[in-house]
Amino acid sequence: MKTLLQLILAILLASPLYAAQTLVLGTADRPPLSTEDHKGFSDRVIIEACKRLGIEAKIIPLASARTLSNAEQALDDGNFLRIAGAEKKFPNLVRVPEPIIEVQFVIFSKNKELKTPSWESLKPYHVGHVRGWLIAEEKIKDVRQITVVENRTSLFKVLENDRIELAFAELYGGYYLMHTLNLPHLSIAQPPLATKEMFLYLNKKHEKLVPKLAKALREMKRDGSYDAIFKQTLAPYLPAKYHRKP
Repeated sequence: MKTLLQLILAILLASPLYAAQTLVLGTADRPPLSTEDHKGFSDRVIIEACKRLGIEAKIIPLASARTLSNAEQALDDGNFLRIAGAEKKFPNLVRVPEPIIEVQFVIFSKNKELKTPSWESLKPYHVGHVRGWLIAEEKIKDVRQITVVENRTSLFKVLENDRIELAFAELYGGYYLMHTLNLPHLSIAQPPLATKEMFLYLNKKHEKLVPKLAKALREMKRDGSYDAIFKQTLAPYLPAKYHRKP
C-alpha cells in the first residue's frame, strides 16, 4: 500500500499541474529595456524577480496596444512596462506596486532651442508618438498635427526624415536609438514633460502573486542585483549624469 501511494505521489509531482509556474508576459518595450534575447533591463529585472519565486517568465514582444488587450483578456498573463492607472481602463489588470523603473518622457527634435515647460508648448508642432502609449494618448492633444507609429524605431525614422517635427519618447529608449541609428544631432528638449514610475501588470487571475513579486523587486533593489543590471544594460547608452540606478 505504501509503495502504491509513493507511486501515485510521484506521478502527481511529475504532472504539469505541479510543474514550475510560467508567466507569459507581453511587452511593447524595445532595446535597451527589452531585447529579442530577453537581456534588456526590464527583461532581466522581471525574469530575476520571477525566478526568486520559482516562476519562469516567458516574454513576448508585441505592439503596445495589443499587449494590454491580450493581458486584459487573459490571452497573456501580464504585460510591462506601464504607468500607474492602466487598471482604470483595463479592469482585469492588477499592478505590481513596486516600480520596475522610473523614466522621463521627453521630446526629441532637430530644434536645439526647443523648450517644453508644459504639454501646451507642443501645440504649434507636428508631434509623433507610439500607438498604445497611454500617456501620449491622454496628454498630446490639440497640437497642429499628430502622427502615430507602431514602434520607437519608426518614430525616430520619421523624425529624421522630417515627416514630423517632434518625437515623444522615453529617455532611455531615445538615447539608445540616437546611438544605434547614428542620430547624434537630435536634441532632447528640457524640462521633461513627465517623469513616471513604470510597472509590471498581471491579469487578475494571478492576483496572489502581486505582493510576492513586489517583495522580490524590493529585495533586488536592496541586495545590489537591480543596480548591477542597470549598469550592464542601460548605463552604456547614457551620458554620465544618468549612470546611476533609476
